[in-house]
Amino acid sequence: MITALSEYLVLDLTTNLPGPYCSMLLSDLGAKIIKVEPPKGDPLRRFPSEFASINRGKRDIVIDLKTDQGKKLINQLITKADVVLEGFRPGVSKRLGIDYKSAKTLNSKLVYCSISGYGQKGPYKTRPGHDINYLAIGGMLGRSNPPMVPPILISDLSSGLYAALAISAALIDRASRGKGNYIDLSMTDCILSWMSLDFASVFNGSHINEQPILENIPHYGIFKTSDSKFISIGIVHEDHFWIQLCDILGLDSWKNWPLRKRLEDDAMIREKLKNIFATNSCEEWNILLSQADVPFAPIYDLDELKEDPYIKYRKPFYSLFASDHTESHQIKPPYRMSQSDDIVPLPPPTQGEHSRQILAECGYTEDEINHLIQLGVIHESMNHKS
Repeated sequence: MITALSEYLVLDLTTNLPGPYCSMLLSDLGAKIIKVEPPKGDPLRRFPSEFASINRGKRDIVIDLKTDQGKKLINQLITKADVVLEGFRPGVSKRLGIDYKSAKTLNSKLVYCSISGYGQKGPYKTRPGHDINYLAIGGMLGRSNPPMVPPILISDLSSGLYAALAISAALIDRASRGKGNYIDLSMTDCILSWMSLDFASVFNGSHINEQPILENIPHYGIFKTSDSKFISIGIVHEDHFWIQLCDILGLDSWKNWPLRKRLEDDAMIREKLKNIFATNSCEEWNILLSQADVPFAPIYDLDELKEDPYIKYRKPFYSLFASDHTESHQIKPPYRMSQSDDIVPLPPPTQGEHSRQILAECGYTEDEINHLIQLGVIHESMNHKS
């Protein structure tokens, strides 16, 4: 773990995927996270493994923000926080009295980030949506014919990543200028940003191929092997990789073809490669292509990954045990730093696990905490009742 953000407290009011993924990334950078859940809990808790995978490193409190006492408590937390992260539909935070304008009166140096589907202003600001809708408006789904649903939630994850980046930048800016900031992050804009290469062709007046980028290159694709597995070949424009591939596949008469010729004969080359790769097993091609220094990789099912030499070396997987003794499988941050502290993050919290602890830090007595619990303003974990 890198402790660069260890001096900062993040108040995370979000649920589901984008916001919690963002706050987990900030936690991996050392930030202290207080996850504020509604009484009914984060809806993602219905999928315990998925919830645990993006909620490590956080303390958890349950507050009913619709009560006067709950609003008072959240305001106290806002005064202590460096960052507020929310993912309500535009207008909801204002109705709750915790929008940026209200929060800024309590904490002028606050960095406040709102994640929404289409931004805080504009014709779609209150329009409901999910990942697939933002991919549609952002142009990504239209890049395949016919449009296909991606296997991962791209806009959800990219918006969490962009939010963590923007928040980190805003904290650096605050350190130098002494001022807070408001971040209006649109999940659709995140997709537009990831479509930069595609839009470059449009902006330059070039014809954009209906196929996804690189799909018209015959030696960049996926091929089935004799054991009904698959390998990926990743040669883009490089002549030397093409020559090395031809050498290993016995295509001597093709190896000096320039890229233009290879693109013109796309269908013929692709069909030939398809037939050749179908003659050996995935493991046999793994050995042959490794020796040939060709950019390739076998395609694994998720449960096969642990046997890959890269995975064994990088050791990205580890486990955490929650207070209720459940084990969650986690993935380390993708960076390895020469200067970092070997700190194990907090395990994914049970709902309301740290309610008492957080309230005590705000100055509440045990009797006052018990009274708020009796009123239903806050909840506490069954594992932590006194």
